[in-house]
Amino acid sequence: MPKEKKPEEKKPEEKKSKRSFLKLIILVVLVIVLGVGGYLGWDMFIKEGKNEAQISETQPQKNKEEALITYPLDTFIVNLMDKSGSGKRYLKAGIILEIGNQEQGMMLKKYKPQLRDTILILLSSKSFKEISTMEGKLELKQELLLRVNQILSEAVVRRIYFTEFVVQ
Repeated sequence: MPKEKKPEEKKPEEKKSKRSFLKLIILVVLVIVLGVGGYLGWDMFIKEGKNEAQISETQPQKNKEEALITYPLDTFIVNLMDKSGSGKRYLKAGIILEIGNQEQGMMLKKYKPQLRDTILILLSSKSFKEISTMEGKLELKQELLLRVNQILSEAVVRRIYFTEFVVQ
């Protein structure tokens, strides 16, 4: 009987060794596949970054230079519309307009009184609830952009930036 027990004991050990050997092979293959995939992905991103840098260095783009031209407006201090009767709230906003070129800057100087009037009316028509959220501020930017370009009768202003935005 002892002879029969010995072969039975070897079978579980052989199964365990086959399973561990199979797990080891799967693990090695998985590490190799992940390593190769990671290297190829990293290589592709580095090459794209280098190509973009070379293109931007060799070919100066006029759009980037144009985007840097800004036209600051004076600070606006307005009473916010008060629907709740909880007291007066004030808004202090500093605004900068992004334009395309110097000629458009001269055009803005020509229409500065009309722009200030439109901006003052729009800002004072807003309530605290409308401008207290991020979505409200972004919506206000879009409204300002539309109204400013409407006064100028063409899309001169590309973006509007708030340099100050204080509500009290």
